[in-house]
Amino acid sequence: MKYSKKAIWLFVFVFCLALAPVSGCGGGKDKDYSATIDQITTLIEQRMQENEVMGLSIALVDGQEVVWSQGFGYADKENDIKATAETIYEIGSVSKTITATAIMHARDKGHLDIDDHLTKYLPEFSILPPLGFDPQPDKPITVRSMLTHHSGIPGNLLNGAFTLEPRTDYTAWLLDYFRTDYACFPPNFVYAYSNSAYSLLADVVAAASGKSFEAYTDNMFEIMGMRNTSYFLHKLFLKENRARGYYNGKPLDHFYNAKWGAGSVYSNVLDMAKYIKMINGHGQGEKGQLLLPETLEKMLTPQDLGIALDAVKWNREGLGWGLSDPELEYAGRVCGHDGATIGFCSHLEILLDHELGVIVSSNSDQKNALMVLVEVGRETLKLALKDKMGIDPVKPSGPTYSPCTSRPQEQLDALEGVYVTNPGYDMIKALPGELKWTDSEGKIQKLSPLENGRFALPLENGRCAPPNSQEFQIEFATISGRDVMIQHWVYTNVRGERYDAVPTPAVWHDRLGEYEITNLNPQDSTRFIPEKLWAVIHSVELAENDGMLVLRFALQDTRVCVVIEPHSETVALIRGLGDDKGGAVQIVTVDGQEQIQLWGSLYKR
Repeated sequence: MKYSKKAIWLFVFVFCLALAPVSGCGGGKDKDYSATIDQITTLIEQRMQENEVMGLSIALVDGQEVVWSQGFGYADKENDIKATAETIYEIGSVSKTITATAIMHARDKGHLDIDDHLTKYLPEFSILPPLGFDPQPDKPITVRSMLTHHSGIPGNLLNGAFTLEPRTDYTAWLLDYFRTDYACFPPNFVYAYSNSAYSLLADVVAAASGKSFEAYTDNMFEIMGMRNTSYFLHKLFLKENRARGYYNGKPLDHFYNAKWGAGSVYSNVLDMAKYIKMINGHGQGEKGQLLLPETLEKMLTPQDLGIALDAVKWNREGLGWGLSDPELEYAGRVCGHDGATIGFCSHLEILLDHELGVIVSSNSDQKNALMVLVEVGRETLKLALKDKMGIDPVKPSGPTYSPCTSRPQEQLDALEGVYVTNPGYDMIKALPGELKWTDSEGKIQKLSPLENGRFALPLENGRCAPPNSQEFQIEFATISGRDVMIQHWVYTNVRGERYDAVPTPAVWHDRLGEYEITNLNPQDSTRFIPEKLWAVIHSVELAENDGMLVLRFALQDTRVCVVIEPHSETVALIRGLGDDKGGAVQIVTVDGQEQIQLWGSLYKR
């Protein structure tokens, strides 16, 4: 029997009303979350004290109801202003989910197709093909590949991205820079997070719709009832409840984020709760339908299942959303995103099958602040799910235990070599019956072969760890023509790519030495904040390590060693896979003197 759509929706509506007390269709009115609130309040207060977190705000959403919202600590300690649910924070890269929503909203309005080439909307965009690959003109950069971080567009050109005064020429500078820069990888070759791609997506929205990005997103926020949210700091309503950023208890200046589409949204947890309600409501905003239900479903569907190098990583990628969290895998489908800027961080996560969502924001930028938010967000959802559905948390499991075995020595010998990782490289050396593994920090461990073809750390008695103690396993494989080292644990990932070093040409050897930045933007945030917060590299050293040409530098308390492979007298490939890999280091001449060009900055010896 065939029913009309109206009749079907009426049946679903009545069915949900009937089952609301037990199924959650109607939201959180009939649920008691006091146990969740009590336990998370204690956790928040404890973690804030342990980690010197200045301020924090949280909102928990069940269906279409905000069942808890609260602030902790200070929004502005110097002026004795407490953090509340109305406190406005920078939400960082959580903004990417909203930028993706803007793209898909424009798609629903017929303004664009996400499988169109980027150049249809930004004809001035051009970039040199990636080094080390055959030409692939049949694989252009599309809007979809940008949404999923598979475009190959270099990701972190941050020189002048955060400034004391607003900057309107960032896109023009970015497009000009890319004309003589190299892509990192061909589209859809490997996941590589790209702030630059999302920055350009804001311009795609503007070009496709014929409206400014500000006007377009203002309309979206109005549909969702988010009256205290904007990508643009100049909005007057943002000044009233805006938090001040802090680092180790000390206040920071406010900075303008020029990468609008990548991370410049300002909001409070009550507004972000309305955003969560739009997701729970299948695209329905407070004042109307923002996204078609089928469009939102596409955004929350994995886009990377056919990409070989992504098949072994733990996280699945939707359109703007991360779709995996091993800590919450037992709860069914999830979507979420983290974000961090100078002095601020946020964590948003939703249990899609249960319409439970949480947003946690803070005005602290010390090392552990984001980790605190992630823990608080996850624990909130675990406890809320138990309160709502009676489902107890299930601890994520690592790889299945496999007994030790022996392997022909020639197989072990074949695995010996350098594996480029992030932030450096590991070295594997074949020993009789086992492997010696020296990681990028110099830690030495042994790897014993397992029956499943992988390797694991043996105990001191020489035997492999017993079942419940084999926390991770190492696998060596060839994927998409790349020899890779895979680390299997709760968060399985490609740890490194094998690299057979080439001799350093004399012209590159003569350039060895230390270099200082010469083109730092006059308004760049790194001129005004502690060094441990710098996002722009101020000095690099071109050196040789273990027979390889490398660039060494320190960034945010981390020592980084970038392995590079000369391809010509002036161009070298950045080896490795994933974030900040691929692409090129170039030698350019400025005022008659050679300088190193890397990620939007120039360095002179």
